[in-house]
Amino acid sequence: MAKILVVGSISFDVLFDVHGDIKKEIPLRDGAISNINLMFTANSKKEYYGGTAGNIAYGLGLLKEKPIVFSLVGRDFTPDYQEHLEKLGIIVKVIEKENEFSATYYAISDEAKQQIGIWQPNAYGKWIDNATLLETLSKTELKAVKIAIFSPGTGISTRNMIKEFRKYNKRATVIFDPSQVLSIFYDKPLLLECISNSNIFIGNETEIAQLNTLFGLNVHDLLELGLEAVIETKGENGVVLYTKNNTIEVPAFKAIRFTEATGAGDAFRSGLISGLSHGKSLEESARLGTYMGAKSVEELGGQLYTIDSAEKITNLK
Repeated sequence: MAKILVVGSISFDVLFDVHGDIKKEIPLRDGAISNINLMFTANSKKEYYGGTAGNIAYGLGLLKEKPIVFSLVGRDFTPDYQEHLEKLGIIVKVIEKENEFSATYYAISDEAKQQIGIWQPNAYGKWIDNATLLETLSKTELKAVKIAIFSPGTGISTRNMIKEFRKYNKRATVIFDPSQVLSIFYDKPLLLECISNSNIFIGNETEIAQLNTLFGLNVHDLLELGLEAVIETKGENGVVLYTKNNTIEVPAFKAIRFTEATGAGDAFRSGLISGLSHGKSLEESARLGTYMGAKSVEELGGQLYTIDSAEKITNLK
């Protein structure tokens, strides 16, 4: 039985590389933004496999894990995307809506690697709030999971699925990962309900700040609510691990080159989960996560990077 469950979005990422600097195209008048009517010329258009669940599962597959990935997709998911994941040993347990399309993320990226993105949820947005894990997973499979991560869905779908999972598995480590939708889909009661059924909260600097500005909660408050750890990712500045007893800073792993950051946070999560699933400490697991994040930024998209041999990864310092 698989010991890792990844719940979140599966999407196609469409990236346009454009000329110039996005900031310089924004019209200013007396220091204020005037009417915006922008047009960019693209050097290229590329399509990648993406989505938080897809990206995390991909990284776990590279690390020779065999996670279950649960999501809701459209008719364009099969056969190519599904086969891509299954070749890595990933167990695909998705709900497929045959008359809909999968979620799509559109982005323009300029020469300075600045991005403007548009998220089109499609089938995922229409149906995920009413989806249940038991539509594709058995109770036996849920009970066998040791670590489960619930990455961005809607606030309602995430709350529902964490509670459903906890109904059948009270011992597993649950990672609550609301990410960029924290400010969109959550109110305080919904947030607290998710936290109360979780062990670890993970977010970047912006999301950790939003906990305070939007909900009046700081890291200490989250730990007092019963979380074992709060993880703050800081890109090239590494990661901060907060527990009741310690605050540990884990430096970023140095990438050979920087291509773009799409999926880097998801790659970090895959390393973190893999480490924890093998009984490594939070710090050791985060170190593996920073390695995976560094490998991700070396390539375009969230599922084109490769990693070193298992021996080199095991000996990361």
